[in-house]
Amino acid sequence: MINFYMQIKAKVIEGQLKKKNPLKKISIKNQYWVKKKIDEKLEKSFLDKGINSLLSKLLALRNIDVNNFEKYLNPKIRNILPDPYVLDGMESATNKIVECIKAKKKIGIFGDYDVDGSTSTALLSKYLKEIKAEFEFYIPDRLKEGYGPNIQSFAKMIDNDCKLIITLDCGTSALDEIEFSNQRNVDVIVIDHHKQGENLPKAFAIVNPNKNDDFSNLENLCAAGVTFFLLVSLNRMLKKLNFFKNEEPNLIFYLDLVALGTICDLVKLDSLNRAFVKQGLKVLNKSPNMGILSIINESKIENEINDYHLGYIIGPRINAGGRVGKSSLGTELLTCNEKKIANVMALKLSEFNNLRKKIEREVELKALQMVDDNKKIICIHSENWHPGVIGIVASKITEKFNRPSIVISEEKKVCKASCRSVQNFDIGKLIVKAVNDGLLIAGGGHKMAGGFSILKENIKKFKNYLSDKYLKDNNDIIKNYDSTLKILNLDINFYNDIMKLSPFGPGNIKPRFILENCNLSYIRIVGNNHHSLLIEDDFGNKTRGIAFNSVNHNLGNFFENFSGESVDLVVTLNKNSWNNEVSIQVQVEDIIVN
Repeated sequence: MINFYMQIKAKVIEGQLKKKNPLKKISIKNQYWVKKKIDEKLEKSFLDKGINSLLSKLLALRNIDVNNFEKYLNPKIRNILPDPYVLDGMESATNKIVECIKAKKKIGIFGDYDVDGSTSTALLSKYLKEIKAEFEFYIPDRLKEGYGPNIQSFAKMIDNDCKLIITLDCGTSALDEIEFSNQRNVDVIVIDHHKQGENLPKAFAIVNPNKNDDFSNLENLCAAGVTFFLLVSLNRMLKKLNFFKNEEPNLIFYLDLVALGTICDLVKLDSLNRAFVKQGLKVLNKSPNMGILSIINESKIENEINDYHLGYIIGPRINAGGRVGKSSLGTELLTCNEKKIANVMALKLSEFNNLRKKIEREVELKALQMVDDNKKIICIHSENWHPGVIGIVASKITEKFNRPSIVISEEKKVCKASCRSVQNFDIGKLIVKAVNDGLLIAGGGHKMAGGFSILKENIKKFKNYLSDKYLKDNNDIIKNYDSTLKILNLDINFYNDIMKLSPFGPGNIKPRFILENCNLSYIRIVGNNHHSLLIEDDFGNKTRGIAFNSVNHNLGNFFENFSGESVDLVVTLNKNSWNNEVSIQVQVEDIIVN
């Protein structure tokens, strides 16, 4: 249903949209869908090169250079990977780590508990193990220790004879913890990508493309990407020093982990990140990491692995241990080389993931009832909300209401929060400012997501602080689609052309189409949380559709109260394989009632 607030907002901007928007009605998700403008000359240039009409249109809509489109479709890491030393601090970090490796000193790795942290930790652990360096890794417990380094864990690693500590996907804001390590005469190297606060810790080296004094232009890297740069740098220096008795580690086979971290951390898929994911998927489909393979088997994935599987099937299971179970389990799985043990861990992570879904649904239902339609930034809080699921709940609230959202799990004193944002509002920057202004204990993030800790007594003050921080732009409720589509077009060749643009994610959104004048029937709930339906056009052509996670959301409410009217469907396309039969699946993203 369209809530009252969004109806008012729609009326305010409707006059501005009428001339350029062929769709005069707001969608079920409170959005206007506008067809992307195309450069017809550019489209013709692709056609003149013998490229088919669909791919020519999609390339032109993305303003791809006609002389370099092959590099876009098939990016090669070797052609675009810059020298690792462009990252500030990389040379110092590399020298220090090599010094420890040569002296056979033990290295301690402190990683985050999410997928980016787990893949980063697995990357460095796999490398150090392959070159027979001594190391240990530590993943903090999300509930007991929270995000980032803590003095107790550093003390434990130092007591375990670690002579160097490397933090992965965290550490940029760990001033006190790194000072403690310095006092114990153990250097710390930070490998991170989160925005810095007012001050940086006194680490031996900080390699972070998002710190203020880094000018590498690699700000879109996730931590796994930065860690891969570190491995390239280590490999190069160790080779120069004749360290390897045989061949050096082949880093190409590490790219499946980089791809997983890149997709799951929702960083922008610029040319380098696209290359990481594209090549990583090739590795994954030929000779995957043992841990990832165990999840693929446990999840019964029959299709060739693509970015969807990374983000929606494999990633959530790696994350589940950190959310509701054992925080280190995802990393342990990704570093496991024994099939039987990996299979047991994959099964356990699937069980944790099912528990996560159950807890998440309970929190989400309560959270949705608390949303204030009049607030520019949604900020809701309650006791007994599991900290491990509030990030996912924030994502769903942002998707539903097209506004930044902050979900806080209340405790007696210190509360934890997760945040998600929209395209034109930098939530990470807001968090850093609020920390500097003394409203938050600690926190950080990037443009689209973040987290923080706050004293319970300061929540009301923080909500007032938010009131003037975000002026909603009309673009938040205007979405773009690529083209209209007919059911007759839906075949495997059409799908394969679309997939040539993959991988998809932020900065390279999967093509969206509109199926016009559709009749819906046989609507039913499947898998407890999704809706399956039959879609038919005016000519009697039919196809099956699926709306994921629609129950208790806008689409689900529409389906449950559907009265038979003709609709336009905003869709993306997936491939289904079942019993060796391949079919195209229509995924319903939104609905416009005619």
